Amino acid sequence: MRVPAAGAWVLLFDPLKMKSNLDIAVVGGGISGLSAAWTLVRAGLRVRLFEKRHAVGGRIVSERTGGFLMEHGPNALIAPAPGAEQLISGLTLCDSRIERGDRVRHRYLVRDGQARALPLDPLRFFASGFFSLGARLRLLAEPFIAPDPGDETIARFAARRFGSEFHDYVVDPLVGGLYAGDPTTLSVAAVFPQLKRLERDSGSIVGGLLRARLHRRGGSAFDPRRRKLYSFRDGMATLPRALAEDLGTAIVANAPVHAIRPTAAGFRLQVDGGVWSAHSVIVALPAYAAAKLIAPLDAAAAEAARGIEHPPLAVAFLGYRSRDITHPLDGLGVLMPRVERRGVLGMLFSSTLFEGRAPDGHVALTAYVGGARQPELANLAPREMAAMVHDEARNLLGARAAPLLSRVRYWRYGLPQPGLDHAQRIARLRAIEASLPGLFVTGNYLNGVSTAACVDEAFAVAQRVSERLRYGRAAADMFRTLDGLTACEP
Repeated sequence: MRVPAAGAWVLLFDPLKMKSNLDIAVVGGGISGLSAAWTLVRAGLRVRLFEKRHAVGGRIVSERTGGFLMEHGPNALIAPAPGAEQLISGLTLCDSRIERGDRVRHRYLVRDGQARALPLDPLRFFASGFFSLGARLRLLAEPFIAPDPGDETIARFAARRFGSEFHDYVVDPLVGGLYAGDPTTLSVAAVFPQLKRLERDSGSIVGGLLRARLHRRGGSAFDPRRRKLYSFRDGMATLPRALAEDLGTAIVANAPVHAIRPTAAGFRLQVDGGVWSAHSVIVALPAYAAAKLIAPLDAAAAEAARGIEHPPLAVAFLGYRSRDITHPLDGLGVLMPRVERRGVLGMLFSSTLFEGRAPDGHVALTAYVGGARQPELANLAPREMAAMVHDEARNLLGARAAPLLSRVRYWRYGLPQPGLDHAQRIARLRAIEASLPGLFVTGNYLNGVSTAACVDEAFAVAQRVSERLRYGRAAADMFRTLDGLTACEP
């Protein structure tokens, strides 16, 4: 029978209490595992996806209540995203897509205790009065800064190339918003590889961006004309819900995998209620969970995964009457630089970003608290958390009445934090494919935390699995089919 779940609809049934020969077992029902399983099922392979909870979707959780639509995880996809576009097209979700709201005209950053509006266009952004004259002059010197071929922290990279003010008021809040991270510890090569490539290839970030723009090569992922936000009318959970419905009985829910053991023919999985055998296994779990499962198989790879930090994060959703917020909310949201000493990393203007997130006459805000910057705040009680976020809304956005609705979602383990040793850790994890042929890993710690990055990584691992199983024709047909899927019409 089909039962409703917060993140998706899944087909529940008891695992067979017997061995079952599979081509591929996928462990983990987040977007990474679902995407990998979907591509392999389309190739006609025998696949089972094992999810320990009753619902799939992982961190993608959408909830409707009282006319509000809350996103407790990712809020949007960012185009261009070829893999995600193929997935959406293959699932016939094009008609469910919604684009960014047309009232998004600014980005807001806090400076001197005020939310300051800044233009979306990069040139106008940097020419604005938000920055001191000294900061703008320092920015003009960026093309003359010598490249550094090695990896470095984001903070060092930004201060070296652009100056300390740019780091404090642009890079630091951006890293807080994207990764809930600390730029003094994160690797620029892991988090912003495009910037390191621009520095290496052009000798200048500003010069490289300008040349790409003038030649219309679309070479910059930071060009707002290329970067488009979109979601779905019923929230981001539309995507894992559609994947689950398409996969059907290939999903085994309420089925935690306790152990994976190599055999002469592949692997044996100890699952609640039975034992399954498979030629190949994809471990599509968060790094900390993957570490526990692969530890008996490869202690070094497990240690590499275990060392990736995941500071706690809380997501607070507040719904107000429109008349109770004096701010126009005419932007994506507002980010908080560390130097401003706020209790919130940032707030999205959710009802401006996408339509249908609040009933008529109401607005919705989504705030992010904790992360690497202030992990202790992520553990505040729900009432304290909502009160703190409301105080920020009152001080920065003119909230003059209490919210009608507040919800707090706690993520004990938040987003992965790729440090300066991240490349070595990932290399060790990827090496498991050679040391234990048939065992693969995928997840948001490998190639980026965004939904689109997870889909791309899942597609790549699915192709490697197919090639290993020597389903040459099936693999070729599968990826030819994927390549033939076109993006949704704008």
